[in-house]
Amino acid sequence: MPDMIPSLPPCHGLIAAWRLGLVPEKLEAETVRQRVLAGGQPLWLHFDLVDTRARQFLLALPTLPEAARAALVETEEATRIEAADGALFGCLPDSHYDAEHREASAVGLLHFALRPGLLVTARRHPLRGVHAALQAPVVETAEAALGRALHHAISAFAQGIAVLAQHMARIEDQLLRPGDDPPRDRLAAVRREALRLSRQLDPLVEALEELEEDAPPSLASLAGPMLHEGRRARAAVRTLAAVLERGRIAQDHAASRAAEETNRRLLVLSVISAAMLPASLVAGIFGMNVTGVPGVEEPGGFAMALALIAASVAGVLVALRLGRLL
Repeated sequence: MPDMIPSLPPCHGLIAAWRLGLVPEKLEAETVRQRVLAGGQPLWLHFDLVDTRARQFLLALPTLPEAARAALVETEEATRIEAADGALFGCLPDSHYDAEHREASAVGLLHFALRPGLLVTARRHPLRGVHAALQAPVVETAEAALGRALHHAISAFAQGIAVLAQHMARIEDQLLRPGDDPPRDRLAAVRREALRLSRQLDPLVEALEELEEDAPPSLASLAGPMLHEGRRARAAVRTLAAVLERGRIAQDHAASRAAEETNRRLLVLSVISAAMLPASLVAGIFGMNVTGVPGVEEPGGFAMALALIAASVAGVLVALRLGRLL
């Protein structure tokens, strides 16, 4: 076996490596090549794709099919789960690891390749779910390790969705209070975040359902831990869909309130314009620079003009009131 070790490139870009079992053992990069080539013990290897040298090791792994090795290093990332030659591979969504801003972190993808006894994962950004799973991988098999990583990722998504639901509830309460302005900016932010999560979780649920329906029986045990998380993923998607629907209803209500406020202001402007139109006519008549204008030569002419203006305004208001336009 030692003469085979040089055939495997140096293990660059390794973030963590575990020998799985009842008592997990953390491995150093120097021993990973020997453990991979020796086989026999379940391993979990996690790589950083930012280190371009990791590609050489991943593409040379002899225990994975070619399609699985290519999936680990592909640049066009999209949520998918595929099966080929006794292995599962693809990309799973996970939120970026950010200890200070847990509510609205960006979403990344975890590349994975899984076969009995070996799980290889890789990422370009630190991810919350796989980070939590790597802290203490108390699992005995490679497929259980991937299931735990997916479990933590879905839990992080569910936490973010719960926060969005709380924000939506506060927005709805504000919309129901008649004196408050519609919180259009906060509502738009919540809907935007919900749509962003939906674009990641919907393909995950579809991929898990396709795997459950189309996976060959030989891969049933390998896919079992992931499929077990499908129920939680579907529950998160349903909750997210409810948030999106509530957001749509709240947006319609906010738009309705904004339209009502606009109509109210237009009504006030219309009433003012209608009331001042006769007054403007009276003021225009008395402002004519011609002879014969009544009151020009009399001491009470100005008072008479003001009285006519006031009477015209009052007459218009009374007419609008009688016509139930006010």
